[in-house]
Amino acid sequence: MSAISLQTGLREYNGDLRQYTGMLGGLTPDIHTLRSLNPETTNRVICVMYRGPYFLMHYFGESETNGYTNREFATYKKMIEYYNTGIQCQFGDRSLASAQLQGGFAARSINIPTVQNTNNSQSLQITVPELVGRPIANFHNMWIDGISDEITGLTHYQGMVAGSMENNIARRVFTPPQGVYDQALEPSPAWEVAEFLVIALDRSGARVEAAAMALGCIPQNKIGFEIFNSNPTGGSTIQSITLSFSCQFIQSAYVNDLAARYVQQFAIFGNSLNLNPGAGDAFFTKPTSERIDTQMFNGGNRPYLDAVQSSVGNAPIFKADEAPLQRTPMPQKTLKPSDHSAIWSDVQGNGTFQSKDIRNPYEAPPAWDENT
Repeated sequence: MSAISLQTGLREYNGDLRQYTGMLGGLTPDIHTLRSLNPETTNRVICVMYRGPYFLMHYFGESETNGYTNREFATYKKMIEYYNTGIQCQFGDRSLASAQLQGGFAARSINIPTVQNTNNSQSLQITVPELVGRPIANFHNMWIDGISDEITGLTHYQGMVAGSMENNIARRVFTPPQGVYDQALEPSPAWEVAEFLVIALDRSGARVEAAAMALGCIPQNKIGFEIFNSNPTGGSTIQSITLSFSCQFIQSAYVNDLAARYVQQFAIFGNSLNLNPGAGDAFFTKPTSERIDTQMFNGGNRPYLDAVQSSVGNAPIFKADEAPLQRTPMPQKTLKPSDHSAIWSDVQGNGTFQSKDIRNPYEAPPAWDENT
């Protein structure tokens, strides 16, 4: 049975540097050395908000049973996970304290280790750009207000706090109108905290180098008040917001397992050769078109005159090759002209291709779909 370590379940070092003299003997980039001398690189960190503040998710969710599908929380969560511009984990001072054993005529002392001191001021900071309509500041500040009102200092959960018990069922202080979600919550930290999974990736983005979990996350302060500032320089900048949470970090084999499973399922296939810019609608009038036929290119009709009267025209001198192209490890699919107006994926994970039409980049965005 192998020993369990902080890297159990993640990428572990499998090289062997025992036979090399390293820097002492002169550093050489031969392949045998590089197989074992593989330096760690940083600055590839993702953050997963796998639990949100229960009271606020359900406050915005109203009658929904799944608070993760409402617009307010889903936007806040999406910005943190996919649009953050910086993540800082303050693990604090994790030092090993010691006691002194002193004696002898010279009063010499020996340090005996006693306990590991962990600084309680651990925090997680995530920087995101604010959006029009201030969805980040709105959700974050209402999170704080629901825990402790700005004027009264009382916990009200935006009206969801329980004021009485009827037949062992908690009832709100003010009963909501008939037909409105009437869940009531007794004040408890369990309804107020969020939890995050912070994952450091390797160079490919497909393997986990390290993982930590931030538990008991509570916002440290309100945000977004810079919007009220003005200056005489006439400059206007994108509002960047830092979300600061008090928390406690843990690392374990269980955390590593969750991180590895998450990355395996949601890893980004970062191959720019598979980029579909969605320009198909400029070349093909409809997805079923087999040739370029838009007015942008004279309806697909090739010019018959050119500067040297060669009758060749200005048509491209190359021929497209319909070689198989894969976005993800799925059964091969030959790329056809109609595919230029769709994004292909395997949503179900069973090898069945699914497509999303992106023909018209100018149409209004689709309505908010709570099931996607």
